[in-house]
Formats: sequence, C-alpha cells, structure tokens
Amino acid sequence: MAFDRLKRLFGGDTKKKQNPQPARYDDEPAERAPAQQKASDRTRSKKSSRPKRRPLVKVQGGSKAGKFVRRDASPYSIKPGLEKENIKLIEKAIRKSPQSYRTDKFTLLEIADRVLEKEIGMPRPASLKAYMIFKMFTRDGGRVRSGVKTVCHEWRGAVKGGIPVLTTVNSIQGHRLQVDARKYVVENPPLGKRRNFRTTPANLCGNALCVNPKHIEMQGLDPALKTGENHGRAIYSDKDIQRWVREYNAGATAKELSKKYKVVMTYVEQIMRKEKRTQATEGMTIRGRFGSR
Repeated sequence: MAFDRLKRLFGGDTKKKQNPQPARYDDEPAERAPAQQKASDRTRSKKSSRPKRRPLVKVQGGSKAGKFVRRDASPYSIKPGLEKENIKLIEKAIRKSPQSYRTDKFTLLEIADRVLEKEIGMPRPASLKAYMIFKMFTRDGGRVRSGVKTVCHEWRGAVKGGIPVLTTVNSIQGHRLQVDARKYVVENPPLGKRRNFRTTPANLCGNALCVNPKHIEMQGLDPALKTGENHGRAIYSDKDIQRWVREYNAGATAKELSKKYKVVMTYVEQIMRKEKRTQATEGMTIRGRFGSR
C-alpha cells in the first residue's frame, strides 16, 4: 500500500492523462490534411493581396467614343469635348477683364488654373499651352501703321514703365522673373525651338504695346554697356568664341579646346551650353548631349 502511495505521489508507472478530444458530429467536415490547409491559406492570401477592379465608365464623344476608362480617370478622358469648352471659358473670362489677372505676378498657366478653379473647379486641360493664353491677352489694332503691313496685336495685360510685362519661371533655378512680353513672344514661338536673345526688342510700328512678332526687331546692345567682349576684363573676343564653337561642332571636346587655347574647361562647357557669352553665340547651333542648341 505504501509503495502504491509513492507511485501515486511521484508518478511511477501510472499513465499520463491525455487531453480529451472534443466530440465531432457526423454533419461536421473532417479536419483537412496539413498540405491542403497550406494550399488553401496560400490561395486566400493571393486573393486578398490582389487589388480590386475599379468600375469602368464609357467615354462620351470624341475619337474614343464607346470605349471604357476607369471611373477615377481625368474628366477630359471621360468627356473629351470638355477641353474645348473650358478653353473657351478661360478666353471669355480673360477677354472680359484682362487687367484683373495680374500677368506681372502670375505666369500664364497659373492664370488659367485660377480661372478654372474660380469658375468650375476643374483641372487645366493638357492641350492648353502658354502661347494660347498669350493670345487671349492681346487684341487686334484698328489700323495698319506706317512701316508695317499688318495690324498691331496690342497687349492688354500688365504694363510697367510703358512696357508690356509678364511673369515666367526659370526652368533651372525656379526663380520668378518679369520679362518683356515683346521679347517673350519672339523667343518662344508656337512652333519651333525656343531661343535666347541677348538683345533688346524695338517696335517697327512705333506702338510700344504691340506684341506682334512681325512688328518686333531685336536690336543689338549698346557697346557702351560693356558686356561680352566690351567688358573691361574680357580676354577673348566674339570671334574667338565663335571659332571655339565651330571646332566643337566639328567634333572637338571641351577638354581638347581647354588645352589648345589654355582656358578653364568649365568655362568652355558653359559657353557650349549657352550659359556664358551668349551674345557671341547668338544664332549659332551648338551640338550637345540632348541635341543641338
């Protein structure tokens, strides 16, 4: 008896109690095998990670009429006719009161954004370009003046010191600049490459507010201004710079030109990028990494 008590206390040969399994009824499904369980978990995780398909909307009008786009797409892709309607709305608002939209404070595209936000609260259409807004700030003059064959396009935006002005943003440094609208329209044609002139605009028609490109002549700077080769510290003349450009276009590198003419290579690279001595390279095309300048 004493031995049996010790067995009972210290757990000798007595069988360990096993947790009783819960009773399973016949209508309950049997437990899945481990492999089947892993496969089902994998498929379930795949389904949950897959993004839900968003509902589509039918395009109304335009060349893509009848096709479907996502519901959260741009309103102009759902209804292409909205682009022309909103451009006409911007033109109507600007022509009604052009002085209320400060071209000396905001860029042309910013003005279009402000009009749409105020009127209908929609984004700017992608087909709207800066030159189109520029035309909205002009009106045709009444008569043909002496010295020209066409009517003037008079500027109706901001005017400072008798000169039409507008605001642009420097693409490299992001600075806001007030520029002469006459020079802007010559340097940024609707078709073709943008140009950079180191000259001042003059009106052939005699109307200082005219921004018709055919009436504008870019005149050279006064030699008394002491810029370029006229500067007191200038070592190289405009002819020297032009010779470097011709050799560079022929295949010479900036390093070779700097060794040949004993110039700092950075200075040569800045000339070829039209960052320095632009008066000497005006009208010349210079080969570059991203095409000719």
